Amino acid sequence: MSNIIDFLETIGQDANLRYASNGEMQHMLVNSQLDQDIKQAVLARDQQRLTALVGAQNVCCLLVPAQVRCLLVPGINDEDEHYEERRA
Repeated sequence: MSNIIDFLETIGQDANLRYASNGEMQHMLVNSQLDQDIKQAVLARDQQRLTALVGAQNVCCLLVPAQVRCLLVPGINDEDEHYEERRA
């Protein structure tokens, strides 16, 4: 599976390959050590099939920044206090 990850990483690092034609993609796949099924899924741009072939699962991660209070500008935090009053 690391071969397909390496291959996809290589494609992801080259902005020109983002919209590569099938001919360009076939040229890249010729020298790869990937299984024929994976090559066909890549050429078909079939994400579901590729995901199934490599046994991957979609994972979602959400990062929310912490609330930062500004001590340098007077009055900038007043809106935050008003928000806290509305929540209560």
